Amino acid sequence: MITLKSFDGGQFDAYVALPAAGYGPGIVVLQEIFGVNEYLRNVCDWYAAHGFVAVCPDLFWRQEPGIQLTDQTEAEWQKAFALYQGLDEAKAVEDSGATLDFL
Repeated sequence: MITLKSFDGGQFDAYVALPAAGYGPGIVVLQEIFGVNEYLRNVCDWYAAHGFVAVCPDLFWRQEPGIQLTDQTEAEWQKAFALYQGLDEAKAVEDSGATLDFL
């Protein structure tokens, strides 16, 4: 994980997976409604294994930093939908841009 600065002065974490060479073309992997969970980290790792620098930002950091949910229980689904409904989409786009700037 790395910490990135948002355009509005805050800070958020992002998972980074590097290829064996330590560098390569970059890709921003956007989270689903479940946060930067094991599945998304595995997706980033897959891209890294294929030569990409893959970064997945925590877009829910303003609500609940570091949240990691799965699709395995009704309670997690409800929590995920609540987080999504509370997401400030404009800020999420800005955070995605800040992540892209990192690359």
